[in-house]
Amino acid sequence: MGPRFDCKVLSLQACAKIQRNCNNQTTEMRILNIIFDLGGVIIDLDVQRTYDAFSRLLENEPMKIDSGYLRSSLQTDYEVGAIDSESFLAGLEGMARAGTSREDIVNAWNAMLLRLPQERVDTLKKLATKYRIFILSNTNELHEDYFERMAPGCEKLSDIFEAAYYSHRIACRKPDAEAFKIVMERSGLNPEDTLFVDDLETNIEAAKKMKLHTLHVRPGVEISEYFKNW
Repeated sequence: MGPRFDCKVLSLQACAKIQRNCNNQTTEMRILNIIFDLGGVIIDLDVQRTYDAFSRLLENEPMKIDSGYLRSSLQTDYEVGAIDSESFLAGLEGMARAGTSREDIVNAWNAMLLRLPQERVDTLKKLATKYRIFILSNTNELHEDYFERMAPGCEKLSDIFEAAYYSHRIACRKPDAEAFKIVMERSGLNPEDTLFVDDLETNIEAAKKMKLHTLHVRPGVEISEYFKNW
């Protein structure tokens, strides 16, 4: 019997059946599809690095960067594709100190994206031989350009997956129900045999409302540990 996932998903078995206890009755559901988040699950993420980098470029405190510039409509609009990279960067350039280059801003924006170890790539490739696997990520064009080149031995990270659904391409983001609906409808998935994997509780709860099975990834636990018996 595999590791415990969350309060509703009790265990995973090597045959990819999820056991759930409902009113003291145990049922088994076969998993055929897995939807992965990226940051904090597949790619190591440290948002504070970007806050710190922008605090130097914009001559402001990291906390103000967090609550202001990077939590403003500028970022939200960029993440759902309402504005393009040129408009996003121009908006940040208008806030930057004199002498700040476009490259400085792009590097600061990408600073939060840390690493994608070979072990995770191997785990994903193994899963892809047995299951339909997908990405559903809140992201943007600049980050996509960067992380697509992070997977060791792959031309593009998304090549490992059947399909990648990025918020800036589908014009909506988690935890909005529409983001999950788009994945399910476009890929023809049944929630009863689909597992959603994310590191944020708000997204996990949203997925549960859509009747998806869920795996809440905890800090410091490799996805290879969760899926080692699959």
